Amino acid sequence: MRWGNPYLLLLLIIVPVLFIFIGMAEMRRKKNFKKFADSRFYDFFMQEFSPFHWSLKNVIFSLAVFFLIVAVARPRWGKEVQIMKKEGIDVVVCIDVSKSMDAQDIQPSRIERAKDQISLFIDQLKGDRIAIVAFAGQSFVQCPLTDDYGAAKLFLNLLDTETVPSYGTDIGGALEKAISLFGEKEKHKVIIVVSDGEDLEANALEITKKVAKQNAIVYTLGIGSPEGSTIPVRDDSGNIVYAKDDKGDIVFTKLDVSTLTQIAKTGNGRFFPITPQQSEIFEIMKNINSIEKKKFDSKEFVRYKEQYKYFVIASLLLLIIESMIIYKKKVKFKRVI
Repeated sequence: MRWGNPYLLLLLIIVPVLFIFIGMAEMRRKKNFKKFADSRFYDFFMQEFSPFHWSLKNVIFSLAVFFLIVAVARPRWGKEVQIMKKEGIDVVVCIDVSKSMDAQDIQPSRIERAKDQISLFIDQLKGDRIAIVAFAGQSFVQCPLTDDYGAAKLFLNLLDTETVPSYGTDIGGALEKAISLFGEKEKHKVIIVVSDGEDLEANALEITKKVAKQNAIVYTLGIGSPEGSTIPVRDDSGNIVYAKDDKGDIVFTKLDVSTLTQIAKTGNGRFFPITPQQSEIFEIMKNINSIEKKKFDSKEFVRYKEQYKYFVIASLLLLIIESMIIYKKKVKFKRVI
């Protein structure tokens, strides 16, 4: 026999303690009687009290406590085989962490809003695995495929525009990194690109075509406004200034709806602009849930069956029986001469 909570068996010490109290109660009753009457009158005054039924009642109660303690210790015996299967889709989120994501045309900033959207997306996952790829001029895996959503959100929160030291925006490189995380035999692969769409390498469409041939569906989330915004940076003195190009002109960054739409279309997905209502997250989830989900992490294991219910039933029956026992009886008092 095995136990789920073996340390609770220490509570069985209560049972012999109860029996000790039962014996002491009888002795204390006789001792107290002697204080106001002679002991030879004890049987007369205690005619309506049944020591046998009183003792039986206490013994049954003690046994009920015994079975209850055994139940909470969770006895186990009898083996059973269980097969655990998880079903889901593997999703890779590529998040743009280039300097343009510091623009504040979307409050509090593009990067912070993007992280909020991805965090909400993770909250909607059920059984799916997720990975996070951060990209700017280069790409790297911030979080590998996992179904530990708490860990994924922890890695997500660590992202900022200083994460990737390489300047620029290479969406194509991010897509290549994302596709490398999937297994070759996977039937369905989902990639979500979160970016303002400024692809400085201009190779995203060509790489998206290659990705689509490998059964990947690419969704794009546009972060920013078509009107655009300046990019706040700090100078050597720590003051906030605005990013400038090589000619000394202030850089103005806009949401490139056209590029992101073409990437999504080429990748058999859809483009969604990020909105305050966050409805686009639920639309993406609706699309993902319509995809046939695969089985992964199928495991077979043997465990012992929980048998505590028998002891709970025994304890309850004993308590019912104990409550029905009456240790006081009606008697007709006899005159003592």
